[in-house]
Amino acid sequence: MAEKLQTISEILHFISDMLARMWPREEAEAMAASVIREYTGIDRARQLAFGSLEVESNTAGKIMSAALRAYKGEPLQYIFGYTEFCGHRISVEPGVLIPRPETEEMTSLIIKENPGFSGTVTDLCTGSGCIAIALSLAFPGATVYATDNSAKALWVAARNVSSSGASVQLSASDVITQVPSTMPQSNIIVSNPPYVTEKEKKTMHMNVLDHEPHEALFVPDADPLLYYRSIVTISDAVLAGNGCIWLEINESYADETAGLFRHDIYRSVKVIEDIRGKPRFVKAEKYG
Repeated sequence: MAEKLQTISEILHFISDMLARMWPREEAEAMAASVIREYTGIDRARQLAFGSLEVESNTAGKIMSAALRAYKGEPLQYIFGYTEFCGHRISVEPGVLIPRPETEEMTSLIIKENPGFSGTVTDLCTGSGCIAIALSLAFPGATVYATDNSAKALWVAARNVSSSGASVQLSASDVITQVPSTMPQSNIIVSNPPYVTEKEKKTMHMNVLDHEPHEALFVPDADPLLYYRSIVTISDAVLAGNGCIWLEINESYADETAGLFRHDIYRSVKVIEDIRGKPRFVKAEKYG
């Protein structure tokens, strides 16, 4: 490849054509541009404007190696070892769920609605720690807790907390078996738990099914609200008066998830659409 494909334009077209066998053309082109940017530092606009620039043989080899891994279905975030979340670099690797744009959107809404927040936040099912880290950095006066039942996730989250400079207290716990009274009283609770049903696997791309941790994604078809029931029970017990809980949800079970909140405990329960118009979040406010 290094001898035949020397310019950015040649490499971009070659990789785009290769990836287009597996993804829609527009997505393939965006992926190809991301791979080139990762190893050259040249963004997509400059790739198009200066396509005649030649790439060193060693760099071209790294680009091709990464592109081949992507062609085989490995997510770019695992190939690169990181993703961007709310303006922060978050390390990810196999065994830890890759943060989604919807999760970033929910986190941004929380930040926007709570300027100057200095209370306590608890992030349940934290995974890579992305939500907790973003909230800690946005709310430097807050106390932030984060939990997960995966040792691998907590190890990666701890690394992310350290590298980001955030202040997050991590602990191992499973929301399904967690005794609510052992959780800290919190002014904000947030969670993106597993919510994809097993039957939805057939609609998902192989780069998710073959590489990301199923335990962080899927719930049984017969019990799609498995995690939400436990999370709401925890919230009933430890969410402070006038506090809010935010949940990322399965769009197919929006009303059912919202229905878990008792109206004698919560004064407001809302289903909120994401940027694509899908019911993606539930926000509940507790009575004071």
